[in-house]
Amino acid sequence: MLKRSLIILILLTTSIFGQSIQDLMEVAGATPMDNSAKIETPAESPSGPALIESELPTTEVINIEPLHTDSDKTNYYGYEYFTNKSKITFLDNLPAPTDYRVGPGDEIIITIWGETQLREKGTISRDGSIYFENVGLVSLVNLSFEQTKRVLKSRFKNVYSTLKGGTSATTFMEISLGTLKLINLHFLGEVNAPGFMPVHPFSTVTTGLIQAGGISLIGSLRDIQVIRNGRVLKSIDYYKYLQEGSINNNIRLADNDVISVPVRKSTIEITGKVRRPGIFELKKGETLADLIFFAGGLENDAGSKLEIRRILPFEYRISSKEGIQHIWVDLNQGDSIEILDGDEVNVFPLFVTDQLVRIEGQVKNPGKFSLSPEMTVNDLLELAGGVFTTDHWSTVYPFRADLIRTNRNAATSEIIPIRLNKLKEGDAKQNLTLQANDKIIIYPTEINKYQKAVEIFGDVRNPGKFILDQNMGLTDLILRAGGFTYSAYPAEVIVNSMDPFDMNSQTLSKESKFKVAPNVFDDYPVLDDHKLKDKDQVFIRTYPEFQLQRNVIIEGEVNFPGVYALEMQGENLERIIERAGDLTNESFIEGLRIVRDDKRMILETSGHGKVKLKLPLQPGDHIYVPKHSNTVEIIGEINSPGLVQYRKGLSVKDYIKIAGNYTQNGDRESVAIYYPNGESKGRFLVFDPKVREGSRIVVYEKPTELPLDKTAYLTQITTIVIQSVSLLLVVDKLTN
Repeated sequence: MLKRSLIILILLTTSIFGQSIQDLMEVAGATPMDNSAKIETPAESPSGPALIESELPTTEVINIEPLHTDSDKTNYYGYEYFTNKSKITFLDNLPAPTDYRVGPGDEIIITIWGETQLREKGTISRDGSIYFENVGLVSLVNLSFEQTKRVLKSRFKNVYSTLKGGTSATTFMEISLGTLKLINLHFLGEVNAPGFMPVHPFSTVTTGLIQAGGISLIGSLRDIQVIRNGRVLKSIDYYKYLQEGSINNNIRLADNDVISVPVRKSTIEITGKVRRPGIFELKKGETLADLIFFAGGLENDAGSKLEIRRILPFEYRISSKEGIQHIWVDLNQGDSIEILDGDEVNVFPLFVTDQLVRIEGQVKNPGKFSLSPEMTVNDLLELAGGVFTTDHWSTVYPFRADLIRTNRNAATSEIIPIRLNKLKEGDAKQNLTLQANDKIIIYPTEINKYQKAVEIFGDVRNPGKFILDQNMGLTDLILRAGGFTYSAYPAEVIVNSMDPFDMNSQTLSKESKFKVAPNVFDDYPVLDDHKLKDKDQVFIRTYPEFQLQRNVIIEGEVNFPGVYALEMQGENLERIIERAGDLTNESFIEGLRIVRDDKRMILETSGHGKVKLKLPLQPGDHIYVPKHSNTVEIIGEINSPGLVQYRKGLSVKDYIKIAGNYTQNGDRESVAIYYPNGESKGRFLVFDPKVREGSRIVVYEKPTELPLDKTAYLTQITTIVIQSVSLLLVVDKLTN
């Protein structure tokens, strides 16, 4: 009833203040809150313990967009150290510090072994005392853990006498801490989860800040204060901790300590050629050198200058247009340059152009090489593998190499010729000193020559183009081409010669015929006397009457199917069937098929459909004699397409009726019959063709007709009538 009254009150408030029902229902607890507005419990929060539940607002949920995203944190130096740890489980594994003061809520574990066995736990009460059976109440007020162990051992010795005696004792005792009380800290200033928070009693400033979710990006890492009993106990500069690993100032916290994080003192970004570019915080008096140190130092390829983009403070601005300065600074002035809040520093790379020279052409190792001081042509030739060695010098054009030198200022180049033969002899004038971007070109020895070649075609094993040796003859070329093939006609070898520089319309080439003995290569120790010339073409023809067996294939219902060679020109189908042992008893000669060049032939038949067997065959013909099928196939727009038993005398219409007649889309005027020999007939209306065994009847679909446009049709009829009447009137008038 109370919840219903609360919802009615909220609805009335909505009409007054314009809030959405969904928002107010969430506040009243009538519906679950949206995930974006959900308050995380300590177990759910990824960034550390949340606020105590009693301190959370219960009547308003505010979703605040963060000032900086997670991606921004990677640019800000040091902040990720406090936010990368979701839990601090390692604190539970640390031994208790010797100066740790026990207090209410701490659990003490007593373990006794030896002659007496005992394990007992106790928790310190609010008044600082702890009770153990057989020992009684023990006061531990304001004692350290070491003092606590001495007091407890003294009390237990009074009860268990076997604990006494030092090294001669027969019972032994161990005192340890169990569950510890939490200490309460106040996190103030620029932390991600400010407020009052219980933390682990072994916490230091660092682990405490981690448990508090880390420092916000507007918080300082350079002056974090620990306040105890109203005074500043310690000021910590975390840059020293992060840079040097010094933990001397990382003190252990006590109950009710205050951790105060002020606003960051400055925001300076450094980019470019430093090892750790990012955003840093500098204190007053720190310089550019300190900033570079915090950024990990310079990269190896950093330049000698850097740029500072500075937004001038208000008091130094003459006008709004002059609010930004660009300052160029030498790196050696880093100790004297003070960096201001908002400065952006960019360390530029070293601007150096490699000094290179290049060599190409007839060298063993062409390419680019670094230019050394006083490098000469000989030095570059040696780097490229050398050109004066015995095995390479013969391939080099000795009288000229080119040094191409570029004039950068004029963007032009010039050729400086080098006489390699004189350089080889030691002429110092040819051994020029190189400059950056010089290029040397070494030419091959055949620079003024061309390769001569001849070609051979026809019946040789390896026809093609061959290099013309100086004394190559006709049979020498045939030998290099692998010799004659089996079908070659060596009695008439044709050589076609030409002179590319002496051609006219009357003479393009000259043909010569030579007779070569078929057994010329049985004993061939000498060179051919007929020497070939450049660009000669040799043709080896095929023997005019040469031919191999001409085969046909016959399969199916013959007694000896297989491959048969034609015995004479014009040998016909009947003769091949006889050679194949004649037809079998099941052969269906009316359905005989012949495939020639992948196409089926339409065979001539007698009046009764029997195939005529006088057809001359050709090499490659494929003959197939089927069996009797005793069926007729009906396909297409038929209600029951398929095979129908052949019955002599039935017509096409009879078979269509047997197959269920036409479908609704079947076209009675588009019926065709295909006979076993390949013939076909179609569009028969008056005379129904005879159906033979093995035939195939096809009923085609009606053609698609466009719907009649009656308006257009009547318009055309009317136009034709008017034109006809007009024409009659004109003719009548001319006649009268």
